[in-house]
Amino acid sequence: MNDIVTRYVATIREPATQRAARADLATFANWWEKQRGRAFDPSQLLAKDIVAWMRHRQDVEERKPTTINRGLSTLRRFGDWLVSEGLLHESPAKDIHDLPLEEHGPRSLPDDAVDAVLRAVQAESEPRIRLRDGALLALLAYAGLRSQEACDVQLRDLDLDGGSVIVRRGKGRKARRIPLHTDAVSLIRRYLRELRCPAGLPAIGSNVEHEPLLMAQDRTKPGHPLIPGMSTRLVRHRIAVLCQRAAEQLRTVAKREPRLERVGQLLQMAAQLDTASPHALRHSLARRMLRRGADLSEVQRVLGHSRLSTTGIYTVPDDDDLRDAIDRAGI
Repeated sequence: MNDIVTRYVATIREPATQRAARADLATFANWWEKQRGRAFDPSQLLAKDIVAWMRHRQDVEERKPTTINRGLSTLRRFGDWLVSEGLLHESPAKDIHDLPLEEHGPRSLPDDAVDAVLRAVQAESEPRIRLRDGALLALLAYAGLRSQEACDVQLRDLDLDGGSVIVRRGKGRKARRIPLHTDAVSLIRRYLRELRCPAGLPAIGSNVEHEPLLMAQDRTKPGHPLIPGMSTRLVRHRIAVLCQRAAEQLRTVAKREPRLERVGQLLQMAAQLDTASPHALRHSLARRMLRRGADLSEVQRVLGHSRLSTTGIYTVPDDDDLRDAIDRAGI
């Protein structure tokens, strides 16, 4: 553990509080080191680090608000101590608010908004990125993979003839096989045929078969060639780009729409896309499945939840559900 963190933890007298603080700070420090690629330095801690960590805990690790807020509380006290020790001028956590605890469904996107994201891929001018992003959306929007799971998919994990993909290292290191929608199969086949494996899939048992499915540009070399492997940071960036394009397109359509009610719907979807994350696509798949007749156990298997109670959160109305209910109740 970092020496400064050790000094701080030693100032806590209550054993249970000390253990909790040690665990919270160790979790944060490990995440910080992976993001920054260097040893954790509390004197370099910024508010944006804490905000990014909270988003990671919520969107990637699917932690409950109470768990995230407890960690934030630890970081607040740690930040105050750093200030008292002269290691920082002000606490980076002082203006960061707790996540709301009221029960509401996970943030998902309406079907038309997801469709707009899928169509936004076609606006990409670089053919290689257009094909790659299509394959990425096939995994996120159609199969509900987490960002890290999509990055971890290897060529050997695909069974396109059987219409499925294997997730070897899901949350809790649990593996699962996910059926693929025919549209997802088409997107991945085109990506493989025209870009990733133009000479055909690698031989079974070969080293190439173990390479990641998705690729990223190597910007250190002329021409920015694509190489196997995509980071979760790049996944978040690409989804943000595609969602922003989709939002702009919806706003353009809204300007030509004669029906006021539809204009409001389009602008609302655009606002949702402005802040959408890869995880929103996963949530959207879960809600679509439930609306179209799937039961909770089926959604649980697709998403890779260890407990059915976790999947049950999708039965809680989200903002769109409440908005529709209010609209139906209008006088």
